[in-house]
Amino acid sequence: MKSYTIRQKMSGTGSIHDIQSEHSDRVIEFRAGAKYAVVLAAYYGGKGYTTHQSEASACRMARRLSYSYEIIDADGIEYISDGDRLIRR
Repeated sequence: MKSYTIRQKMSGTGSIHDIQSEHSDRVIEFRAGAKYAVVLAAYYGGKGYTTHQSEASACRMARRLSYSYEIIDADGIEYISDGDRLIRR
């Protein structure tokens, strides 16, 4: 299983829409075969992410969300969704 760590941000910086937490690092665990993660803003707490094997699956999840998130791959590269495909940011 591969993981990616989103480093903690400095307290009092950014906004509630950031995926970085001011309390601790966030570790995203990519299950076997998963290439992408839809990560909720740290403000929402909990696990805060889902992992996906395909671009289309990640895009479908992103469309279901009505609040702050980012789509990243296992190397931390950010994407935006365009239909059922991802475009590197």
